[in-house]
Amino acid sequence: MPVPTPTVDELTAKQAITDVIHRYCRAMDRMDKALAMSCWHEGGTDDHSPLFAGTAEGFVEWVWPVHAGMEVIRHVVSNILIELDGDEAGAECYWTVTLRMDKDGDLYDVMGGGRYVDNFECINGQWAIRHRQSLHDWDIVRKVEATMATGEPMLKPNNPEVEPKISARDRTDYSYSVLGKSDRTRSS
Repeated sequence: MPVPTPTVDELTAKQAITDVIHRYCRAMDRMDKALAMSCWHEGGTDDHSPLFAGTAEGFVEWVWPVHAGMEVIRHVVSNILIELDGDEAGAECYWTVTLRMDKDGDLYDVMGGGRYVDNFECINGQWAIRHRQSLHDWDIVRKVEATMATGEPMLKPNNPEVEPKISARDRTDYSYSVLGKSDRTRSS
């Protein structure tokens, strides 16, 4: 059975939905609360049970102090599948998260994976999440014994005199100097 060729409007809608999924990851990793809230329509909901189930606003308020206590947060999404139905859509994507945290002076990496299954809606031309269901598949916790910056160097620097650009978990991150224009308009 042949698969119908998508229309330009369908491709545009799918790209807008994909952008929301990616914005969510950026918002969580850069601790950009306004950007995070732009991913849901007003009254949207989120279910990360057993960690949190309720309003999207409540989820963001709950997760912010949790993430603030971590040294690194990294969300990666893939395998995005979107099915459109007029001004509504269903989407599924695989997520992988790495959380680095200090516990009693030792660093630990918590890594996990699962899927986001989202109900999207287009209101006034804007696609956003109406409800997000996070499904957990796996996780692992590992104590960090060494990093590239500690212990015996894993890589010999070619330019040790050049200061590295370090990630920031806020709007001072270098990426905002390149990508910040559209984020500033959403976050204002």
